[in-house]
Amino acid sequence: MGGAGGHMRHPHDLNEVDSGKDVIALFRAIPAYLKSKEFESGETSSLKLDGSNNGLRLAYRGGRYQFVVDRGTKMELDVQGVSADQLEDRFKGKVTTDPVTGEKIATPHGMVASSRALLDMMNTPFQESPDEMFSALKELGFLVEDEGRLIPDPTKYISIEYVERVHFDHPDNPELGRANVIYYPFDFIAFHGVSEFFEMIAKTGPQKGEVVRPGPAPGPEDAGPGKPIPYNRSALTKLVELVTPYAPDRFRVFGPVPLKAPEVALTQLSENIEGALNTNISIRTSADPNMPPLMMTLEGWLTKAINFNYKPDIKIKQLINNEERIRKVSPFHKDIHKALIKDKISVPELVVDPEIGEEECDLSGRLYDCEKAIYGAIFLEAARILGNTVKESLIPAVEEFGPAVSHEGVVIDAGMRFGKKRTGHAFKITGEFIVDATGGAYATQAAEPPPGNRDPELVEFEIEDEDADPVIDVDFADEPGLDVEITEGPKTIALIPGAFKPPTRGHLEMVKWYADRADEVVVLISTPLSAKRPIPGVRPEGVTAGDSMKIWEMLVAGMPNINIEPSPMASPMQAVYDYIADDEGKVVPQSNIILGASKKLDEKHNPDWHRWVGAEKYAKKDEKGMHLFNVEYGDELAAPVTRHDDEYMYLLRNLQQEGNPIVNGLKEQEQEAFHASDMRYLIGKAIEGNQEAKALLQDFISGDVNELLDLFKIDLKEMSSMAGGAVVQSPVPFGQSSPVKKRRKRKKKRTKKRKKNESIDLSVVDEVFKLLTERGIIT
Repeated sequence: MGGAGGHMRHPHDLNEVDSGKDVIALFRAIPAYLKSKEFESGETSSLKLDGSNNGLRLAYRGGRYQFVVDRGTKMELDVQGVSADQLEDRFKGKVTTDPVTGEKIATPHGMVASSRALLDMMNTPFQESPDEMFSALKELGFLVEDEGRLIPDPTKYISIEYVERVHFDHPDNPELGRANVIYYPFDFIAFHGVSEFFEMIAKTGPQKGEVVRPGPAPGPEDAGPGKPIPYNRSALTKLVELVTPYAPDRFRVFGPVPLKAPEVALTQLSENIEGALNTNISIRTSADPNMPPLMMTLEGWLTKAINFNYKPDIKIKQLINNEERIRKVSPFHKDIHKALIKDKISVPELVVDPEIGEEECDLSGRLYDCEKAIYGAIFLEAARILGNTVKESLIPAVEEFGPAVSHEGVVIDAGMRFGKKRTGHAFKITGEFIVDATGGAYATQAAEPPPGNRDPELVEFEIEDEDADPVIDVDFADEPGLDVEITEGPKTIALIPGAFKPPTRGHLEMVKWYADRADEVVVLISTPLSAKRPIPGVRPEGVTAGDSMKIWEMLVAGMPNINIEPSPMASPMQAVYDYIADDEGKVVPQSNIILGASKKLDEKHNPDWHRWVGAEKYAKKDEKGMHLFNVEYGDELAAPVTRHDDEYMYLLRNLQQEGNPIVNGLKEQEQEAFHASDMRYLIGKAIEGNQEAKALLQDFISGDVNELLDLFKIDLKEMSSMAGGAVVQSPVPFGQSSPVKKRRKRKKKRTKKRKKNESIDLSVVDEVFKLLTERGIIT
């Protein structure tokens, strides 16, 4: 589940910040803090870096002390600690079968090589400098004395950033490369500090109620498997010195990268903060167009603002496809900030608040939902404006990292004084990233609604409107899939269902988002019963399963923990239910299965993940009736929706202004969203030679447009050579059954037998019939 570290707090997340006045006091205290001995020593601040985060802790294994990998999950391997010889068991690679030669092709998981390099670097010094290693580890709290013996503390871990540059695509400097977003001049390993795992209690399965991981209990505002704790910086510096000689070739090694405040910038910082606090901000508190917006300085707004918990969610109204929809979001959500601060939408037009209705939100201090929305937006705006001001005054101690303002943020350890208070947690100053970062300031979990009464096993239907598809787009046919090797240990698996006709970059970004949070992502391609998605002039019979598979393989090339699997089920939801029923026993017991969803709303204003409510009852059970898997879903686990890049929208607007006919075939609503119908249309036009279509198509994929077009050009040539194009070549040699067909036959037998013996719930049929009628599928 990604890195082991927990949620790093923003200033307004701190327990000690009760109001906007505390935010003012905290930022006004920063200039003095930057002049303090604590800051100047480099021991109380650090730069947030952009790489692969790893958690390493100490264990006693095989008669010796050694570092092991721990990702902070409930998996048995993580709880025990993953040693170097267990990496391939913990991080399973992908095994595929060459469709031509039948050869098995193994692709190792990316975490294996980086984790092995880190473990070699950390463990070799135990043989070379044991006394110095033990001394540093005792100072850091990794070794504790118990009856004269040194015992590893299983709750303490080192948070390490591993940055190996793989993309050298900087527009100006080919020497700069990146692992994720930020460009760096070299590969490096950076120690962030010492953290502590929280206690974990099993919620399901045979161990339900038992402590499966030791540690302190998390607080009400703690998120993630652990959090940073105070530690001895000089001891960590010593540890870094001991392990640096054993780092991988070409890698530099750093302790926490401290920050410096140049004297010139420091002299100006207090004045700049006051200037930021004097920024005028207007919010339309009334929907009456004749009423002027309420304008105050940022300081004025913060002086009135009351801080509060980000739960429960509040309801907001948003226009989607020219239809008003209701969403539940945190009052601190970036969409509220954008609507009130940037787009100047009035509070009553945005917030559904029965206490005020359409009346003006009067900032009474009673913290009605309208007032929460205003203060939530103000706290984000304060973090943005004041955060930018502070970051502009700081530079990393390692000059090659460039200015602090170009990074995600800076981290300040617990203990900073402001007013009469002192911060109890480490916090981050992010500036612009708090509103630009995908997902907003918080990921919230809405209250779970009661399970629905629709039994998906009774009636299968296909969604005709692909824009209403549960995940992002939907719609597959028989095609050999990837041969995936069965894993030996439990893991976290994210399931993303759909028919993907065709898959777009929007789908890919969703897969990437889950790949950072799960050990494996499985894309399940369902098999619709009838609907076609033609490519005009190219593929009248529609995008085939083979097309979807080939495009997915192109999109996820080089991503080791992604598996693309065909499903014989007609609907995406049925594909998931079939997977978690696990008739073939390929999911290891005690695994966590995340049911993929996006943050978009459906036509009934429900969040996308809402459709999974009650899905856990279909998970496979043991002889005692206990579920073998932990099925998870919810707003916290829903992926953000990807929109078209600015370059695409700029080109589209120009083509519209010029009256270019290429835009006539594109959707008029929600043009920022990825639409599979737009992609099909542009593929057809690009193959005809339209260069504008080819330029627009680039944003739909993450790769070479020509490679995408070649998939369909080849089919055109094949079809033209056969009886006027009337025959379509079978994707499987004649007379042979694909693995999908064999599985489908078994499934049909099971389905027929079950349906023959079941009595159908007519209320469920009525509900489905009503839904089909509403969607225009039947009349």
